[in-house]
Amino acid sequence: MEVQINIDKLKDAVDQVNYNPLADDLTLAVLNSIPFEEYNECDTTALQKQKLSTLKMLSIPPKYTTVRVNTLKINLKVAEETVGDYIKKNYNDKTSRIPMLYTHPILSDLLVIKSSQKLDVIPASKEVIVRKVCGAAVMRGAHVYGQGVLSVNPNIVVGEKVAVYADIHEKCLRGSKFFQGIKIFLGNGIAKQSRKDLFHKNTSAGLAFEMVEQIHKSPSLGDLHPDFLFLQNLPSVVCSHVLCPPPHSVVLDMCAAPGGKTTHIATLMKNTGLVIAIDRSQARINQIETRARSLDLSNIKTFCYDSSKIILISRNQTIDSQLKTKKMSLEECTNKNVHQISPPFLPLSFDYILLDAPCSGLGQRPQLATKMSLKCLKSFPVMQRKLFENAVQLLRVGGKLVYSTCTIVAEENEMMVKWALQKYKEIKLIDSQPKLGLQGLLGCGLSKEDCAKLQRFGPMFQGQQNTQNSCSGENLDTIGFFIAPFTKV
Repeated sequence: MEVQINIDKLKDAVDQVNYNPLADDLTLAVLNSIPFEEYNECDTTALQKQKLSTLKMLSIPPKYTTVRVNTLKINLKVAEETVGDYIKKNYNDKTSRIPMLYTHPILSDLLVIKSSQKLDVIPASKEVIVRKVCGAAVMRGAHVYGQGVLSVNPNIVVGEKVAVYADIHEKCLRGSKFFQGIKIFLGNGIAKQSRKDLFHKNTSAGLAFEMVEQIHKSPSLGDLHPDFLFLQNLPSVVCSHVLCPPPHSVVLDMCAAPGGKTTHIATLMKNTGLVIAIDRSQARINQIETRARSLDLSNIKTFCYDSSKIILISRNQTIDSQLKTKKMSLEECTNKNVHQISPPFLPLSFDYILLDAPCSGLGQRPQLATKMSLKCLKSFPVMQRKLFENAVQLLRVGGKLVYSTCTIVAEENEMMVKWALQKYKEIKLIDSQPKLGLQGLLGCGLSKEDCAKLQRFGPMFQGQQNTQNSCSGENLDTIGFFIAPFTKV
């Protein structure tokens, strides 16, 4: 009888793992806008299956975890040994296979951890419900902390094994004892705090449940050596390498938070020159500064500023008149005291610009659900065009501008590139290395030659022919991401 109960629980768990939380009007509308037909000569039913398969892949984490190494402070081989020892220690008493750890074959500052996925976890009898964002973090290797907990069954005691679920539609009331809404099983964890501790303290904090049996098994690195290790998705690392500013450059990062690319660029410049990091939120600026301090980077200067208003020119004044009112041009500052630079900036001020634009984020993995409306989705290209317009004005002739997003939406990616090339005849796409992603989407108004200069990452295009330099699993099984490098002529 006990065996039959376990089989029933396992079937329920598998059903909950296979549940597709992204099959809503928004994401289906996004998929319907993608020109799948350019790559598939098949019937409508087959195309629909491919689209639904894409939704499923978006709802699960990549098998690969990538760790960027601050090579200014530690040798890549030593960093690999440090991470390897940590992983072995944490898997010492577990039956799970130890994840494979290796250095990326092309990116000289990246470690890759390949994880196995377990789908045979039987849920414990007592349940815990966590927030959607907490659930996504658990699927990528995190434990459950107090602030992420919504519901705990009665009589759970410290040390007891519990089943952890995510409330994907955010219907569960904090402090409730039971939840009957739609949820996804994440795995089993060990209680580190009682229900009373979690819900009756003024502020619930600290480790609440240590995950020990996860459906999606990813390593938990926690705060392991934040001075030289940085968890970062592979496409984001590629993005900074594509920009590739040499030492002593002055770089503008127009939408810099949370600071991963900012600190990477600063590292690639060997902590020389200056990276100007702009963000509208002071809290996010503080986050960038904290990360820079952790990595011992002193060549980052942050400003809480709106990059849509970053150009120093008014409608009633010419550039020449603005030059007269500005005390010191960026080039003069570079030659004298680079840290005197501050926004707004004169046109033609930068040789290197990163525009990692605010976007719909519909490439992040895992995505357990989204509340975004179609109206909100359509607002992003408007904002992106304004930012791109400023980036083009700030870019010097011969300079490099990298535009990137973490979304699969063509309107924010290839169609944005098409708009830019049509409006600004002084810019053109360039071929940049490293090229690890897939080419840009055909069927969006760009030539095959231009599509070949773009990079697409993520689950949507795993069946798309790879015309780039690498087809390794760690380069394909990533978040959805887009990179477009330009120069001004």
